[in-house]
Amino acid sequence: MFSYDSILSDISDKDRLGTDLTYEPEFELIEEEIKKSTNLFATSKTDWSTVHDNSLNLLNETSKDYRLLYWLCLSITKRNLAIDNNELIRVINDFIIKFKDDIYPRRKRSLYSSINQIINIITDTTKSIIDNIDNINDADILITQLSVLDDSIESIFENNTDNLSSVISLIKKLKKRLKSETENNEIVTAQSIPSAPTQAPSTTSTISFSQDDITNDRDANKAFRHLQDVARTLSKYWLSQKLNDEKVFQLNRTLTWLTISQLPASNDDNVTMLKPVPQARTQYFQQLKAELNHSALVIEMEESLSKSPFWIDGHFMVWESLTALNHHDAAQSITDQLSLLINKTPSITDLKFDDGTEFASESTKAWIQQHCSTSTHTTTAPVSHFDESQNSSDWEDALQEALTLLQQHSLNEVMQPLIRGHHQSRSNREAFFWQFTQAKLLFQSSKYELANSLFSWLDKQYSQSVLAHWDPILEERLLELWLQCHNKLSKKDQDSQLLTHIRERLCCLNPIRVLN
Repeated sequence: MFSYDSILSDISDKDRLGTDLTYEPEFELIEEEIKKSTNLFATSKTDWSTVHDNSLNLLNETSKDYRLLYWLCLSITKRNLAIDNNELIRVINDFIIKFKDDIYPRRKRSLYSSINQIINIITDTTKSIIDNIDNINDADILITQLSVLDDSIESIFENNTDNLSSVISLIKKLKKRLKSETENNEIVTAQSIPSAPTQAPSTTSTISFSQDDITNDRDANKAFRHLQDVARTLSKYWLSQKLNDEKVFQLNRTLTWLTISQLPASNDDNVTMLKPVPQARTQYFQQLKAELNHSALVIEMEESLSKSPFWIDGHFMVWESLTALNHHDAAQSITDQLSLLINKTPSITDLKFDDGTEFASESTKAWIQQHCSTSTHTTTAPVSHFDESQNSSDWEDALQEALTLLQQHSLNEVMQPLIRGHHQSRSNREAFFWQFTQAKLLFQSSKYELANSLFSWLDKQYSQSVLAHWDPILEERLLELWLQCHNKLSKKDQDSQLLTHIRERLCCLNPIRVLN
């Protein structure tokens, strides 16, 4: 199946949107070709292949324009090309999310008109396949896709365009009818099977299946998919009762990864044919993360991860949220399960989705390296230990470069990369290391008062919550440097009670560091 994801790329690195082609010959050529379809006096029929190829080519190489997108969609429907309706909706949604209302046409009236035409195409194509939808799962997927697109259109174009509410309503009615038919069929089936008169009616009949029904691989696969659907419902309930229920994180990952026996096929650049999680969903997850709404993020992410087995970044995000909520045992369940997957498919983190995004980003790979043991995990020993001498990371590299540049440049100049690194950090762990590195640079630059303040803040922010969980040695190192820094202050600026407190805490962790 041909992929239209190429239209989601910028025209070039320097020119993201391209040029306005409104009065250009290649643009008017497509317009004239389309007009033939409604012109009674046209001497030839519209060549929809030409419309398709020219629209696609201009979208890829010359101009990001909603009129071209409409013509492309129109030509797809006219040519009856083999593209899944859900896939077409996804591409349109991703295009709208990426380029918003920044692209052509510039005139708002023309812009809104083009969006309305695209909405009409989606509505018509969806209505044409309604009669072919015969199961609730397919209806649910289509409702989700249409709702996501409808939300994108509403958020970007507000009330200036049409919406998809009417066709969404149609699919919901279809789902209701399918559900009713399924329940009626189950009742008829149950009545036709003799049963003991004293047996109580089952309240779970709608989510069960008989082992006798499984007679071939097709039935087995169907039963397994049903089992996954039931597990999603069960997991959602368990999470609503207890967010740190370890069973949820074990069950989801076991069923999701159970059938993975080998890596998906990929090209020389490690790009697979797998689709990434829709951009609208990832943006929603990032919003929940920014709002520190960890509970909602965990629930939403678990459902998405059960349908996206190769999105490793998502497991890191759930782990971060559970760690932030101090649900360390639940977080450990994630690293335990992920360790099993990586042992089975070691190169999985090197692969990419069909749009080039990685299964696992660099920060996720660093997390895996530190927390996901490649051997059998035991709870009596930490997964890894922090070792500054062997820690080849972005922040350590930046520190070494800053110390080298400090001989020729001001502290303010060499500190900037460390500040940028902190601002761009994607997790609490990264944020800690970037600021810890800033404090070390201040300390080695003899800015003891500033370093002391930063060490103090890092201790309050991290030591009592997640630092010991990441690695106890980190807390030792922080306290050791803070103690050294405080001793460097002038006598009048030293706090004897604080010095004693730091020594006592460090002594409890590692008395040798105090002696040194």
